[in-house]
Amino acid sequence: MRRLVTIFAVLAAGIFATGVSSAGENDVLYWMIDSSAKVEQQDGMTVSVSDFFRGYTSSTDSSFAARVRVTGGEISEDTFLSLYVPEWGTHDGELGVDFDTVGDYWGAGVPDGNLSPLSAADYSVGSPEFSFIIELGNVAWDNEGGTWTTIATSGAAESYQSLANYIHQTFDLSPGQSAVWTPTQFVAVPEPSGGILVVLGTAFLALRRRRFEEGA
Repeated sequence: MRRLVTIFAVLAAGIFATGVSSAGENDVLYWMIDSSAKVEQQDGMTVSVSDFFRGYTSSTDSSFAARVRVTGGEISEDTFLSLYVPEWGTHDGELGVDFDTVGDYWGAGVPDGNLSPLSAADYSVGSPEFSFIIELGNVAWDNEGGTWTTIATSGAAESYQSLANYIHQTFDLSPGQSAVWTPTQFVAVPEPSGGILVVLGTAFLALRRRRFEEGA
């Protein structure tokens, strides 16, 4: 399947027998986005995440997803937390986790949370200079894979320390809502087409002004 399956309720306890060795080496961040999330749009209005998706112009073959971006330190390129799925193991998290319905729940990683292994060897995640934000995106699919477009981000970056309550030293089928990082406030980013129009408009005005000054 080209889209990452995020139904964790069917995991067998035996899958977790290897566990996690020690804090800072293979800790696990539990996170998800549920239907309580709100998005502040570019027009200043705040709507539910589902209404925000409905109002977003997307291609026919696309999906909405969420991912965790790592920033800070010596990171000079896009870096995203990986995702653990029992059937496939640990996979790259660049295209995130699709929003889907699981039982009576809707969201990304509901109801038990996505599992993102953390490795100090990869990110030096224990350092206060590193931070984490959740991005909401639209993924356009084609024969070569998916292309991610960020459409909203969580309100503020979180440090490793501030996420301590959501970082576990073991995999857990039912960690409980208080043990899962579930941001409820997001801020929309301009659609690419809108940003291009702004740039073109600014350039056009600058050109007109220069021609006017030259002709004066």
